Amino acid sequence: MNAAFEKAMKLAVISGLKAALGPALLKTAQRRPDATHWVTAAMAEMVVDKLGFVPSRRRLPLLIPHAISGAWVASESMRDDGVEDPWAAPMGAAVAAGVATFAPMLRVSASTVLGIPDAVLGVAEDYLALKLGTETLGLSMFEVSEAAKQSVEELKERVVPTVQSIGAGSM
Repeated sequence: MNAAFEKAMKLAVISGLKAALGPALLKTAQRRPDATHWVTAAMAEMVVDKLGFVPSRRRLPLLIPHAISGAWVASESMRDDGVEDPWAAPMGAAVAAGVATFAPMLRVSASTVLGIPDAVLGVAEDYLALKLGTETLGLSMFEVSEAAKQSVEELKERVVPTVQSIGAGSM
């Protein structure tokens, strides 16, 4: 049970860093068909995070999705490991909310004190989250990159025909 709980809390940490990444990694590891939707959301979140116009995730409107994600991945991970623990979801939410509150403060401090650009720190944070997730779930970075490629291909298959039909209708 301790190993299952530790795994669940590591996934909650990841959800505190990137709300969609915890579910994306867990669903990818479970080989679920809806993983591509979560992978797309996680990639989008990573890109938007670097643009600088999104408010801090420690503010309540953005803190809530991180907490919900942490609760879900912790509960789902425990269930996947055959453990029913009523504390998994609340603990996952608390861990994710704590990380979502602390990580931006750490990034601001590192940026201010060390002079490292925030975007560079954001990429380092993404790598740390991916590394922790792959190690926790026994995924390789190759599997993660393949899931990302599949997600992009699926998105292209849906978007390109729509864009083409809009363009054809304007002629």
